[in-house]
Amino acid sequence: MKAFTKSLIVAGAVGTVGLGTLTAGAVANAESGTGNGSGGPASSLVGKIASTFHLDKSKVRQVFDQQRSENEAKHEQRAGDRLQKLVDDGVITSAQKSAIESKLAELKTERQSDRGTFRDLTPAQRKAKMDQKRSELETWAKQQGLDLSKLMGIFGGPEGHGRHGGHGTPQELGT
Repeated sequence: MKAFTKSLIVAGAVGTVGLGTLTAGAVANAESGTGNGSGGPASSLVGKIASTFHLDKSKVRQVFDQQRSENEAKHEQRAGDRLQKLVDDGVITSAQKSAIESKLAELKTERQSDRGTFRDLTPAQRKAKMDQKRSELETWAKQQGLDLSKLMGIFGGPEGHGRHGGHGTPQELGT
């Protein structure tokens, strides 16, 4: 069951990375005015909102950008608070906390640079890329002496009690 729990946590982390990439792709579509539909401005969410409510598309885009920035800042603050608590509780060291913060920044930069390319991949290619990212994250964590199961909510996965689609905590899953 311990391996199952680790698999769930890693899957959650990769899912979060993938979701971030897909969200970034959607934002890129909204910015460019293209999407999966007709390819015109009405196919993007920003375009649809602007046209439906007769708003200036650039102002709608500003609202989306501001909200995304606020959400990212809140997420980073929560992750920082959680990491500090893990240090305070003796679960990780200050050096490990610094390594995690660096890795999170690296992953964020990767997501931003992969925005356009990820959405152009086939489902099989996306899965292969996510599997590769999961493997890289597991290897990195092992090199840092980190137990990913103790970092739930940092790299993705549930932060506790049914968040992110009701996956639950390892205790709730009986592992």
